[in-house]
Amino acid sequence: MKSKEKLKCPVCNLKFIPRTFYPEEAIFSAPDGKKLSGFDGYISSSGVKPPEVVLGSWVTYCPHCNFILKFAKELVKKEKIQSSNVVSKDVKEKYNSYYFGFPFEDYSRYLSKITTEITNKIELSLSGLNISVWESMYEIEDKFKLLVRFIANLENFCDARLDAKNNQDMPTKIKELKLSTDVEESLLELNNIRNETVRGDYELSSEDEQKINASIVNFILYLIKRQIEPQLNGKKLKNKYYYVDLRDFNSEIKHFLTSYLNGIFHNNKSANTQIQLFIDTLLENGKK
Repeated sequence: MKSKEKLKCPVCNLKFIPRTFYPEEAIFSAPDGKKLSGFDGYISSSGVKPPEVVLGSWVTYCPHCNFILKFAKELVKKEKIQSSNVVSKDVKEKYNSYYFGFPFEDYSRYLSKITTEITNKIELSLSGLNISVWESMYEIEDKFKLLVRFIANLENFCDARLDAKNNQDMPTKIKELKLSTDVEESLLELNNIRNETVRGDYELSSEDEQKINASIVNFILYLIKRQIEPQLNGKKLKNKYYYVDLRDFNSEIKHFLTSYLNGIFHNNKSANTQIQLFIDTLLENGKK
């Protein structure tokens, strides 16, 4: 059989990658009529006999109709590891361990391969955002300085994306980014707060400070969403990776994104809730 072969259920004809196999122990008859189980059934004073044997079976089931399937598991020949001048009384010490060869695709490896492929695409798509520019802001504890730095970075971002003219005001640049309504409104509000505080006409309240944190996180998450959403389209993923359960895939991607985003925001407690909500919403939308 070829490697990475898919199973086909003989009852419902579903083709699938088995999620798991259960080894079924083999029972052997000895020459003296005794019943021996497992490895000990093939040990004798002259070595292992026969050198290649079928030992028991693998048991799995069809994920669609639950039909039980059994497959003989192959015991591969052992090789001596003992030096010629060493004599061992225990025959078992003369040989390596057996290993079981199996021709079918392994689901966990299949899932890992797909996850790695998609996460690599995600990281590549995010490389153009220059996340480090936004990441460095979270070293600033003073909220006023954080706000000023953010608006400055945002203006540079607008100029680079839009080739904006120097005489355009900041609200116009923000609107030309074509963001979602809630993100655009929050950025316009932050820009107004920045202008008022710079003029000295306004002092930041605790509510403003919370709003600054939430708006900045929301904007960065929105940029990330626009970049990676095409990679998480459930219909396209299912068509390309037919044998994977998207629930398993989403679980792996959720773990990856949580680690990735926490790295950006340095485990900022105020951002944790937004991050988890963002990931849940992103993956839920990806199923459609």
